[in-house]
Amino acid sequence: MFEFIQSISINVEERKSSGEAYVPDDIPLFQDHFPGVPILPGTFLIELAAQVAGLLAEEVSKKQFGMEKRALLGMIRQAKLLEPVHLPATLTIMSNLKRLELSNALLTVQASQNDCKKLQGEVVMMMIDASPEWEKAIEVRNHRLKCWSSEP
Repeated sequence: MFEFIQSISINVEERKSSGEAYVPDDIPLFQDHFPGVPILPGTFLIELAAQVAGLLAEEVSKKQFGMEKRALLGMIRQAKLLEPVHLPATLTIMSNLKRLELSNALLTVQASQNDCKKLQGEVVMMMIDASPEWEKAIEVRNHRLKCWSSEP
């Protein structure tokens, strides 16, 4: 799903991130959700928010603990899907790091479309050590983050 992220900005000092995602309406996976009126599944919207939140948790962890950790969605503490997201959609996703420990991070997330809030919630990201087998995946992740970054 990372292929739908278009850009991201991470502010480590403020513990905030924001990203832009574009989801087209011709994804075969969504053909039955709903025929004639394509709507983004809520689980997909939460996953997009978790991706932006996870990158923030990883960057703050690196600075705070001096360690490379990887963030995986561990729990959705709460999520309110406020309105349907009609496809195609350009989404603004924001996250705010509330608490960070070596093993997990608590973040608030929100997603909007055309300044209309579509998702509001809290997620817990599990912070895990990357094993050597992940080297290629981490290299790809770092390349994508560099391409998405809105910083010069």
